[in-house]
Amino acid sequence: MAITTDLLNIATSGLRAQQTLLQTTGNNISNVNTEGYVRQRTSLEAEKNGGVGQSYTSRVLDQFALNQMRRDTSHFSELEAYYDKAQLLDEAFANSDASLSTSISKFFASLQTAADEPNNMAARSLVLGEGESLLGHFAYLSGYTQDLESDLNIEFESLTDRANSLIEKIADINQQIKITQSANVKDTPGVLMDQRDQAILELSELVGLQTQNRDDGSTLVYLDTGQALVMEDGTFNVFSISGDPDPNNKELRLYNGTRGVTINLPDTEVGGRIGGLYTYRDELLNDAQRSLGQISLALADAVNQQNHLGMDLDGQLGGDIFTLPTVAGMEYKDNSNLALRLNSRVEAGRANELTTADYKITINNATAGAPATADLTVEVLNPDGTAVTDINGSPLVFTYNGVNAGPGEWVSIADGLQVELPDAASYADGDAFLIQPTKYAAQYLDMNTVRGEDLALASPIRVSSDINNLGDTIIIGTSVTNTTVDATNTDPDTSAFTAAGSLQGPGAAPGGGVGAPAEIYFTAADTYEIRDSAGTVIVTVAGTNTLENLLGQGAAQAGWPAAWTALNDYPGYDFSLQGIPKAGDSFTLSFNTDGTDDNRNGLALANLENVDTLRRNASVAVGGTNQYTFHAAFSTTVGVIGEKVSSADIAYQAADAMLTHSKNWHESVSGVSLDEEAANLVRFQQAYAASARLLSTAQTLFDTILSAAR
Repeated sequence: MAITTDLLNIATSGLRAQQTLLQTTGNNISNVNTEGYVRQRTSLEAEKNGGVGQSYTSRVLDQFALNQMRRDTSHFSELEAYYDKAQLLDEAFANSDASLSTSISKFFASLQTAADEPNNMAARSLVLGEGESLLGHFAYLSGYTQDLESDLNIEFESLTDRANSLIEKIADINQQIKITQSANVKDTPGVLMDQRDQAILELSELVGLQTQNRDDGSTLVYLDTGQALVMEDGTFNVFSISGDPDPNNKELRLYNGTRGVTINLPDTEVGGRIGGLYTYRDELLNDAQRSLGQISLALADAVNQQNHLGMDLDGQLGGDIFTLPTVAGMEYKDNSNLALRLNSRVEAGRANELTTADYKITINNATAGAPATADLTVEVLNPDGTAVTDINGSPLVFTYNGVNAGPGEWVSIADGLQVELPDAASYADGDAFLIQPTKYAAQYLDMNTVRGEDLALASPIRVSSDINNLGDTIIIGTSVTNTTVDATNTDPDTSAFTAAGSLQGPGAAPGGGVGAPAEIYFTAADTYEIRDSAGTVIVTVAGTNTLENLLGQGAAQAGWPAAWTALNDYPGYDFSLQGIPKAGDSFTLSFNTDGTDDNRNGLALANLENVDTLRRNASVAVGGTNQYTFHAAFSTTVGVIGEKVSSADIAYQAADAMLTHSKNWHESVSGVSLDEEAANLVRFQQAYAASARLLSTAQTLFDTILSAAR
């Protein structure tokens, strides 16, 4: 079939086509520095009757390169956020010029100096000064971590606001693209798509995401964890953050305003900068805060308890050197009454059981009475709210039924803690509270004394041998394990010590009849009597093959008073001998009156630095290998932070290289090359000039034909 050729139309279509090509090239050149701009290319179709037909302008884009750049952007931003924050924490904890370990060492060194000269008031004052300095160091580090936490929460707010703005922008551009593309299916709305892709790229810096392109031109956006951000129907989910019950522990959620649905998110798995910050908080910051609190509480309690076992410069039993804080429980928002309270504290003498865990306490069956009672369920939680498990993988949960409730009624629970339910029977079933005994504890320790005299450097017990002893036995050690004073003898923790600075006399010991052990009298080399201060025999130990812990051996005999056996630690002191005694040898135990030159308890105080005191692992019972020293605990914390910072640095450098590679890949496809565009400009100009020449020729021929026809 013959094709009718219209030279004028051919020339005109050529001009229009070359003009479009020149416009596309000019647009590319103009936007060479426009962020997110994807270069465009115009394709032409030839008409069957001659000339150029429809032109199509589209973006030059490799979707695989774009997706890879988004993934690498998310990964890099996540590691960058983690590394930057972790470095700040590492610098504070690993600073050798202001090391907490140095402060701990100075404090115990001052105790050693005071023990060397127990009557030296300057040495005693130095102990209190170093104690103040140590508490100040604890408070500084704890306050610093709290400032980091506050800054982190501000950044969470800012980043989620930015993410929500980008999500809304993407959803809005999607709608514009769908409308534009439905009106003109031939041309791609490049500017809108560039804006949307740039918004998605910026969003990928904040969270890890996946996209799905639709035939209508829209792009659906999902988190890497599968939750939708921008949906097909045009609706979208936005981020929200809140803390229940801890307002400082921000949790990430998705909220759909159209459907009224809230979705909890796995904070550390969302990727991007937000995910990196959550990982840093949950892996490093939370543990560092709680480790500081655990060390500070354990140290303060250990010093207090050891000081209790000594005698001060005034001849009195020792008291607390430090004051440990009481921590208010945080109520969950679903509680029946948000005005109800729960308080917690470390039980004296049990700080070695402390862990770095948090605890959720649920109250049931609160019953009125005198006192009121309640049932408790205690769940041991990690800082991120997940359950701490035992060695078999089962959640650690403890139940306590019928415990006393009311003001001043402190109930002992797991891991060295006590709780108080001051609102008695007002609690409803299911009311729950979160306690964080160690999170901020290091900031709220205080000195309980300003008197150097209150340091109980002496031992309150004195053992003396009779001058007429014939054996070669010598005293090789005394021990004091309990100095609790209770004149009524109803406290299960009572000891043989009295408030008057003596041992319980005849008839004053629990159960009556006899007094506290005050004499060891040997009737043979392997047999001895334990007597009170009146000489009354309390029990006889026969056939012994060791002279260690003589009172402890007596407590194992059938004749040991039942009232004493029922107590936790009576009389609270003991001693050991070495050598071979003779019949008639005796050793007298008494209160160490005027023993101000004694330094036995001072040495024990100084040695606490080397004692395995802190609990390592919440999943394993305290004791044995599950304990370590104050220095080892802090060194472990510093080491973990340093190790994670080092690993993060390596991963960060690798992610940076990967991002550079993917950016270059994307830019090589979609970026504007001025050299290429300049060459195209010359080529299209020549084609435009040729089309114009053709049009001029067509016009001349047409005029010639008209002239011939006249």
